[in-house]
Amino acid sequence: MTRSADLTAGCRLCPRECLNIPSEEQPGRCHVPRAAGFFRVARLMDHPWEEPYISGSKGSGTVFFSGCSLGCLFCQNEAISHRAHGETMRSDQLLQAMEDLAARQVHNLNLVTASHYGDHLSRLLPVLKQRLKKRGRLIPVVWNSSAYEKTDMLAALADSESVDVFLPDLKFFDPELSGRLAAAPDYFVRASQAILAMHRLRPDHQFSDDGLLLRGLALRHLVLPGAWRDSLTLIDFIAANLPPDTPVALMRQYTPPTNARLREQIGAIMPRLLHKVTSYEYDKVCEHAEKRGLKRLLFQEPASADSRFTPDFTG
Repeated sequence: MTRSADLTAGCRLCPRECLNIPSEEQPGRCHVPRAAGFFRVARLMDHPWEEPYISGSKGSGTVFFSGCSLGCLFCQNEAISHRAHGETMRSDQLLQAMEDLAARQVHNLNLVTASHYGDHLSRLLPVLKQRLKKRGRLIPVVWNSSAYEKTDMLAALADSESVDVFLPDLKFFDPELSGRLAAAPDYFVRASQAILAMHRLRPDHQFSDDGLLLRGLALRHLVLPGAWRDSLTLIDFIAANLPPDTPVALMRQYTPPTNARLREQIGAIMPRLLHKVTSYEYDKVCEHAEKRGLKRLLFQEPASADSRFTPDFTG
């Protein structure tokens, strides 16, 4: 693994390699302390608003982890990604909570922003799968991430059969844009390597008879106001490097922040992010994806840009 087994040596798990020594006082760039056997979790829920091949008719069993190693300035879930809202759970508590969630007849277990716990989860998830198998509820595990990850961590998750579906959100191409909005000018270099590794690790798409993704790679991309040309370049990368039937969801759900502090920060860096994406911008991206021959595309209606679809993390 890329992260030292000795936590006192500092964290190297994500591309930032912040060398933080996990503690409450110094939680590092991902905003949460990471001690072996502990996780900070914001919410577990049966999520009805993911892609149809993830949520299906009964919902996706979603585990929202607190913290994020990327930490985009405009994050729709900033209460958990920036402020680490949630509660600390021991490994045994998280195992039981995920087992209980699976028992609610959800289609999968969907781990959202868990990259900063990747080393721990590569050991924990095989235990979970054995427990689910004994109960007759062995369902796919979805790795729902920002793609800002190291390839050896992804390989460990795949080799241990911990993860069945990789669901990365490919965010930026332009290093200036990712530098301004996520303090990660190396984002595309790292994310493109990670996504190509995910494809190698899970090269074949397997769907159930009712259209649920059981194994493979599916991509997301959130179209940002004022950045549609960056989206076109990302689509060019997808079309040139992945099979044309790779599921790609082009999201229109960007919602401007309501938090006054965030609005001030964002307004100073990129004022267009104080508004929703326009139909012109979104349609340009969708048209380009179709022209590049991507065959399994998902589009969103303007109504998707509504804070009602952001889960409540305050309860």
